[in-house]
Amino acid sequence: MNKPTKSHQPYSLHCLESFCTSVICAVLLVAAAPAFAYEIDGTKWFRAQATVYVSVPGLSATKISWNTAAIEALNDWTERTVFQFNVIEESKDPCVSDGFSSIDFKDDFCGTEFGERTLAVAVRRFEPQELGPPNIIEGDVVVNAQEKFDIYDGPLVQFGLINNGLDFKRVALHEFGHVLGLDHEDVNPSIMEATISDRFELQDDDIQGVAALYGGLSKCQISDLPLGTLRNSLNVNDCTVQELTVGGSDSSFIDIYQFEVSDTATYEFTTTSSSVDTVLLLATPDLQYLGVESDSVDDCDSSLSRELQQGTYLLMVNTFDIPFKPDCDNIGDYELKTHVTSNSTLPLGPTISLLGGSSGAGFSGGITADNGLTYGNSFSASDSLDISAEIKVDKSHQGEPGFIVVAAAIGEQLLLINEQREFVEVDLNPIVAASRKVLSASESVEIANDLIPAEIGIEEIEANMFVGYGLDSSPAEVYYHRTAINLMVQPAPSDGS
Repeated sequence: MNKPTKSHQPYSLHCLESFCTSVICAVLLVAAAPAFAYEIDGTKWFRAQATVYVSVPGLSATKISWNTAAIEALNDWTERTVFQFNVIEESKDPCVSDGFSSIDFKDDFCGTEFGERTLAVAVRRFEPQELGPPNIIEGDVVVNAQEKFDIYDGPLVQFGLINNGLDFKRVALHEFGHVLGLDHEDVNPSIMEATISDRFELQDDDIQGVAALYGGLSKCQISDLPLGTLRNSLNVNDCTVQELTVGGSDSSFIDIYQFEVSDTATYEFTTTSSSVDTVLLLATPDLQYLGVESDSVDDCDSSLSRELQQGTYLLMVNTFDIPFKPDCDNIGDYELKTHVTSNSTLPLGPTISLLGGSSGAGFSGGITADNGLTYGNSFSASDSLDISAEIKVDKSHQGEPGFIVVAAAIGEQLLLINEQREFVEVDLNPIVAASRKVLSASESVEIANDLIPAEIGIEEIEANMFVGYGLDSSPAEVYYHRTAINLMVQPAPSDGS
């Protein structure tokens, strides 16, 4: 993150790009040219898509409508790149800043004379974002009506230079490249060359440029976010905001975590650190930011809480490009805690097994301190806890003799519940069963009932619990869930607090 605070501004003119009539001849030396030399100007659309209004009246000398050629140019970008242009055949004025992207011929550039040999101008307007470069919110193309155009494929010499008619479609193709965020590129063959040429189609350099511009998430590692405590660091091995957002000047490091929400729940995220100034950002998978918290107090910590609906989310731990707190740097260790509160138990998928076997089993579970009104993972040592799980047994395993397994991981320690309902420290060879039975379609597992941690001498602890089942016919195989039932116990508040 570039600054401690962010201010949002009304959209404004970002840049102008023109396509000129000059014809240049160049000898392409393949060995000397880089593999790709596309240029990115530092702005982009929020998602890899934009809507363009197209209604250009009239026909070219070759009896092809200007409108058809403009739509074909937009479709070329959509069909050959990761960017999608959505076309609406309605008239909009490209000289009006109305939030609608459009294309049309004009005698001048919105009240100003076109520059010498200027064929067209792309105008983009933007608004700032929490991370990275500004997002484009409008992209218009103004085509110089004083020039003579036609519509054709092939070399300019064959049609354009002799008949003094320049190909409108390749001009539109070029300008729409500016609209989606590409700059001029004159090293490799490209439709984004600054001057019109014999090239009338997208080139590999153009396609790769769009992939780079809108492929930021693919360049960064995304890790699963567990409930409970996670320890990590921001350092030079991490992805940077520049890599994630593709553009801008923010070189700060960022860790990205992904998690699933199965039903409406409240999530609270907190980071603590003695060295790195943390910033928390919550976003959708396409980087729509839902919340940001940098915490402006003197410590290096931050916290963020949101009620989330069903879906997939990203949590990002970031820092500032330039440190501004005396005791906080932009590199260092942090501890991230994830708390959740919901009105029901949580799914605990995906299903896995000790030996890698497949299963259609399903698992859910949770912890409640109010008799099932709410479920969560963070409690006081004085709370009375009920911990339970539900197993949906694979159809092929129903009616078979088997066993139920309950395990708790506390740090490096693994505990299993035996048939006497005691937690015992063992390894998984042999497997300790909590009960043995003929498996039903659904198995309810009570891990603990009316458990008050303080009464058994526990004031603070974190445990990850798992339930599973196996068949007597394969005693070393256990089907269980990857997502733990997480329990964090904090000391009970004092009487004066």
